[in-house]
Amino acid sequence: MSEVTRYNKLSMDNIQFEKPENKGTVYFGNMLYDLNPLLLQSSRLIVKEIKEVDKQKYIVLETSPSDFSFYDTLVKLDDHILDATYQNSEEWFNKELPMDILENMYKRVTSPFKKDEVPAIQFKLPFHKENIQTKIYNQTNEIIDIGSLVPGSTIIMMIQVKGLKFLKQNYYCDICLSQIKLIKETVALNPKDCMIEEDDDNTKVMDEQYAYEILDEEIINNKVSDELSEKALADKALANKELADKALADKALADKALADKALADKALADKAEKERVEKERSTIESIIYERKKKIESEQEELYKLEEQLKNL
Repeated sequence: MSEVTRYNKLSMDNIQFEKPENKGTVYFGNMLYDLNPLLLQSSRLIVKEIKEVDKQKYIVLETSPSDFSFYDTLVKLDDHILDATYQNSEEWFNKELPMDILENMYKRVTSPFKKDEVPAIQFKLPFHKENIQTKIYNQTNEIIDIGSLVPGSTIIMMIQVKGLKFLKQNYYCDICLSQIKLIKETVALNPKDCMIEEDDDNTKVMDEQYAYEILDEEIINNKVSDELSEKALADKALANKELADKALADKALADKALADKALADKALADKAEKERVEKERSTIESIIYERKKKIESEQEELYKLEEQLKNL
């Protein structure tokens, strides 16, 4: 049976990456820990929500406001995966991939968070035929339903870091949420009978007195909501512009690299042509020199024969 590693005991140096292999529509490479499945236990986390996106359910968890250590471990894991991909890219893909390209391709486990907020981490809930595959336990280790995980509940979970999945445009760390243990359950008080006491004498007066305050609060809330929406749109536009600027910068760098390579190739070709011409020139000059030397020798021989003829 594989051992479970606590998040604060995880050593990145003990993680092994297997070469990705073709699995049909994706390439997949296992991740192991000391040659065993990598099972990781979290710190205490708080359930923020369980949401559904495109018919897939996710659990969103927050760290304790005073303890980001599990989040920090996952950040280090993300960085280690990027570094391992960069170091092994030539062996895995027969070419060295630049780090900036890999950073754009890799979908991190963690997401950045704003100042004065706590980190949120999202995990996919595995289902098979509408049955959740993650085992959920209470404090007495009894199996409970996912409905017990209400917002505000405190849990500890165990995940299996299975490996890296490579798609056409991106890649990510495939994580399976294996077990959840409910440590502290948030119970909402919902009495059957109405416990609100009504003041009959002052009800009408109070309603009239505070009606305008409720209206004002609604107006204020709407205004705040509009301002937040405008800010969100502005932030999104700024983020899109930064992405576009980065894409243009990356393209400019890639174009410059291609131009530099073409220039280098031309320089090599020119050098090779120059060496060929020089070699051919040297060969021809050598032939001319030998021919001249032979002709001079023959002329000298002819001159001697003429002299002999005169003396006869």
